[in-house]
Amino acid sequence: MFFDDLSASVARELGQAGAEAMHLIFGLSADGRVYPDATEAVGAIDAAVVGPAGLVGVLEVQLGLLGPITSRAVRIASYLATLRAAGDGRFWGASFEKDPWSTAATLLQWRDDLIAAGWHGKPAGAPRIDDLAAAEDAGTTLPPGLADRAVQLLNALPSRPGLGLKRLTLAEPRALLPPLWRRLLDTLEAAGVSVDQHDGCVAAAEGSDLTKVQRALAGEKREPLKGDGTFVVVEADTELMAAEVIADWLEVGAAEERAGTVVMVPDGDTALLDHALRARGLPALGLSAASPWRGALQVLPLAFAAAWQPFDPRVLLNLLMLPRPPIYRWAAKRLARALSSEPGIGGAAWLDAWAGIEARLIEMHAELEPKDARKKVDAVLAEWRTWTDVGRFDRSLGMPTVEAQAIAGRVAAWAMRADAGRNDRLLLAVAAAAGAVVDAINRLEQEVVPALLLERIVSQVLSEGVVNPDHVPEAGSVRAVRSPGALWSAASCVIWWGFVGPGERVSRDPWDRAEVEALEAAGVTLESSADAARRIGAGYTQVLQRAGERMIFVRPALSRDEQTTVHPLAHQLKPILEGAGEGVVFKAERVLGEPDAALARRLLTRLPVETKDPPVGAAKWTLPAGAVGLMEGRRESATSLRRLFNCQFGWFAQDVLGLRPGRFAEIPGPDQLFGNLAHEIARRLLPPGPPPSMDGVRAAATELFEMLLPQIAAPLLQPEYAGELSAARELVPAALEALVGLLHKRELEVVGSELEREGSHQDLALQGRLDLLVRRGPKVAVLDLKWTRSEKRYREEIAEGSAVQLAVYRAISVDDRAKGTGGYFLLRQRRVLAGDGSILTDHPIEAKRADTETLDVVAGDWKRWRDLASSGVLVAAGFDGAVDHRPEGLEFEAPKAPCRFCDLTSLCRVQVETI
Repeated sequence: MFFDDLSASVARELGQAGAEAMHLIFGLSADGRVYPDATEAVGAIDAAVVGPAGLVGVLEVQLGLLGPITSRAVRIASYLATLRAAGDGRFWGASFEKDPWSTAATLLQWRDDLIAAGWHGKPAGAPRIDDLAAAEDAGTTLPPGLADRAVQLLNALPSRPGLGLKRLTLAEPRALLPPLWRRLLDTLEAAGVSVDQHDGCVAAAEGSDLTKVQRALAGEKREPLKGDGTFVVVEADTELMAAEVIADWLEVGAAEERAGTVVMVPDGDTALLDHALRARGLPALGLSAASPWRGALQVLPLAFAAAWQPFDPRVLLNLLMLPRPPIYRWAAKRLARALSSEPGIGGAAWLDAWAGIEARLIEMHAELEPKDARKKVDAVLAEWRTWTDVGRFDRSLGMPTVEAQAIAGRVAAWAMRADAGRNDRLLLAVAAAAGAVVDAINRLEQEVVPALLLERIVSQVLSEGVVNPDHVPEAGSVRAVRSPGALWSAASCVIWWGFVGPGERVSRDPWDRAEVEALEAAGVTLESSADAARRIGAGYTQVLQRAGERMIFVRPALSRDEQTTVHPLAHQLKPILEGAGEGVVFKAERVLGEPDAALARRLLTRLPVETKDPPVGAAKWTLPAGAVGLMEGRRESATSLRRLFNCQFGWFAQDVLGLRPGRFAEIPGPDQLFGNLAHEIARRLLPPGPPPSMDGVRAAATELFEMLLPQIAAPLLQPEYAGELSAARELVPAALEALVGLLHKRELEVVGSELEREGSHQDLALQGRLDLLVRRGPKVAVLDLKWTRSEKRYREEIAEGSAVQLAVYRAISVDDRAKGTGGYFLLRQRRVLAGDGSILTDHPIEAKRADTETLDVVAGDWKRWRDLASSGVLVAAGFDGAVDHRPEGLEFEAPKAPCRFCDLTSLCRVQVETI
């Protein structure tokens, strides 16, 4: 679907040039980037190097056989409908029933191979062939593939004179070409086209290692290699080291020496090598592998994934966080923040985000008349809301064809608008992919598309991917190609980058002997596996024969994080390398330990440079004078105070300076989601005043649970949380019922829930949000709701007098602090934990110190830490010597594992290894 460099579309333009004496170079791998890229030193409009798609495209234009080029996904969908129309009892029946898409894809490849071999879609007396022949007559016409188009040319060439092509030169030996292309060459010759063979081979200097290797591969007697630098195998532990060495080697050579150098990259990606080249001021080669995971391409699968029930907020979050989201980035970020705080659609955070977006849009159109501004804002909001119209279709029932096409159409329209005529390759690929999905769905001839089939279509459409549009070749004398066949003529120096296995694979022949004989009797000539292997092997050795001065193989032991395998050509080279002299095999890591290393007739010199030790961590940090002013006027929360007592460095960085991890948009885990649900249910269930009657509390809590679940905790509806959700459907309503029962039993009245309060104690200014504030007469108490699996931590906090959160809540709950208490209500356990003197329980936990004493300790320790910071000193608690820098008189003990949950360990460098 997506073409690279000289493609079929470019070939059609070439054919339209209409030259009277057109000359083409034909190679099986010449549809992409080739070397050399012209038949002469200066290219001509009537000469080009083309591959199979390019040749077919040129001939179609000259014969007037133009037609649309259909993607493979559309052809598979069409063939799927054809196989279904062929009826029951076919050999593919069982597999088609289980996986129709994979079955259609496999059989389409078989069918195309048969067409290329000369099959005309007729029965041949073999059951499976005859079943495929029946499919040819069933259903609608199958969109033509490359083999169909080539066969159409075979039939048209004898009857259409005036062909502009006069000369065709072959880059590969004619005898090694697959049968289809040999037949096309025969037909072209019969039509008056001169077909000749391009040798392309060049003899290296007599007596050189490269000449010896060339002759040995040609079947002549092997001679020992002496290591003269004309033939070298570079072995490296990693690709990174290999890139450093090759970049060094290219840098050492003069510009004229680099001319005629070709880097062959079978995996099609020179990003690592280009990074090393740029570091040395050399031009980038600019090859990148086609990937289906480029950001904009993901809009298509994510748009479909978001439409299924149950709605998964992670999908929508991924859509909004793409480098190119389908709505303005600032709006996408607001919605992403809402999803990360309340993952669902329709909750308070979600509605607030949309209200903020609407307000900003109105502000952006303030220069228009109010009526026109409102109209534009409404139009934009309506368009953007279509992307968040999620969870509409049941996966088990599938998606109506019309709706699926509408989603793909929306993606295509967005891509074209975003491109706005700039010819952005990635956005155009998105539009083409979305259009292919629409076409493929239409060809299925189904009213409803099953979820799995729809996903297979989208995956197939994107499978070819797109190269990185920002990774382009820079002007220079070194060229890069992707495959051995792309080097169709001589080059002075060839570097085979990534000389590792498995190499090009030979397709397994699906036909048994009887079927092959039946096909041969019908005039169908299949390329055998042995012939294909010979053709592929000849392509490998041909690379060496076309290297004129140097041949360098680069073989890393590791490719990314995987161990590499041996390339098939390496097996042929192994006996030639036996007894080779020093310099034939070069270990890349030598350059790390040797000041001078000779590689392929060039000396790689590395000079020592001055090194500096990286910053090391320290328990004591010094603050600049201006930083002290940042602490003025601060209000501390229970969270910031706990962070201060855990690590002063972490408190200053996160709470004073406001440093945060970069990943702000994350979906909370299930425990936090259940806690959020319980908090919101409690807020709605317990308005200020007397608690509600016990009758119907559980039913009301259950109703609120089901209503709020898709709004603020939609991830819990996913299958992987089915067990936890089933338990929570009982636990949460039961917990709320127990909470209301506690209020009745203790004769407590609700003052409010989720209350933002401020207060102070001594010189410590405080703020916080109270989950639930209750009162009985003049006394008040704060209930902090916790969804936790264990009560041990909270029980120990109260017993040890270290419950900072309850102490802070006590200070901000009322003006008269002597009348306030606090406690934890554990929702899962349906139990209240509180200290002495609390109105919340008759069974208080015996504590080492009262709440008022804990509050005094908190204020005292805060003052000591603040005074230390004011003196310009910060203490990072994770270091062994940190205890020596703690202020005197602290009541809270030094933490045992201060770095366990910290995000700043790379900043203070407590966990950074030092040399």
